[in-house]
Amino acid sequence: MRSGSRDPRCRARRIALNYRARMLLLLLACAEVEPEDSAIEWSYPLDDVLRVNHLQAVGTHNSYHMRTPGVTADPWDYEHAPLDEQLGAEGVRQFELDIWYNADLGEFDVYHIPLVDDTSSCTSLSECLAVMRGWSDENPAHHPFLTLLEVKDDFDEATVMPLLAAIDAQVQAAWPDERRLSPDDVQRGYDSVAEGLTAEGWPTLGESRGKAMFVLHTGDDFRQAYTDGDRTTEGRAVFPDAHGNLALSVGAVSSINDPKADIDTITAALAAGHLVRTRSDSDGTEARANDTSGREAALASGAHFVSTDFPVPYPDTGYVVEMPGGTPSRCNPVIAPVECTSLAIEDPAFVR
Repeated sequence: MRSGSRDPRCRARRIALNYRARMLLLLLACAEVEPEDSAIEWSYPLDDVLRVNHLQAVGTHNSYHMRTPGVTADPWDYEHAPLDEQLGAEGVRQFELDIWYNADLGEFDVYHIPLVDDTSSCTSLSECLAVMRGWSDENPAHHPFLTLLEVKDDFDEATVMPLLAAIDAQVQAAWPDERRLSPDDVQRGYDSVAEGLTAEGWPTLGESRGKAMFVLHTGDDFRQAYTDGDRTTEGRAVFPDAHGNLALSVGAVSSINDPKADIDTITAALAAGHLVRTRSDSDGTEARANDTSGREAALASGAHFVSTDFPVPYPDTGYVVEMPGGTPSRCNPVIAPVECTSLAIEDPAFVR
């Protein structure tokens, strides 16, 4: 397992960035509330009817990613705007962060691959979380957005629990309980998350605006450690990724990446109430060929979050993933009730 430091020469820079992120979180916590006359007034008449799983939104893959100078590999030929710009100008509502544990600092570095593809718009988890929190504080009318936290370290039984505790602590510091949807909000006192989901469904949009959700996007080993052998998520800050395994009592969110090959798995997960994230493209293959078949399959599948490397057009072909009729998001085409409208999911007039 990695100790956390890629290169000793970079440690001082990372410490400075981590300090900056912590100071930003402190400023957010202590900031004065805006005067009422400068706030945007908003109202959603269907907020007690529509639920979190009635929406469909665009997401980004490796949401922090920037091109590394000198690297020309096709799969890495994409670059995302900073997270707050994605939320605002691009209407992105789902993110993915690759995190590498820095045990010396109890912090997580955010990047793709050491040395060869490691340029990021936010370089630590605390910094990334603070950027998203800052935008949310200014735009409390947004529907909940979801962030996958993909642990890149190798599984190690000796250190996995401190690593998982650090994830919870980082998330809770930036996004306290009242600003976050957690497994307990779905379980609602039932014996498991799955039972609560079956009995009550997802919280309403009215209960969820201005909030974020986080998912432990890992394999079975990390998930089982995080959930005490798939037995409980009580008190946990993030949802474990069920990856379409509907037998898990701790499951409520599933990443199912291929909307064409895995459409039956997506359909079953939707029927079970899971929030589903899928992908419309990967490695730039579809963008270079302007192949929209994956995009159309993802949108039609009813997956709640359609993840792409191209929320803005790819320069050579114009390939892009946008939400048809979204403002920025839309009613889920498979499971939203008939009275739903895109403006009832999120109205751009209520977002700066």
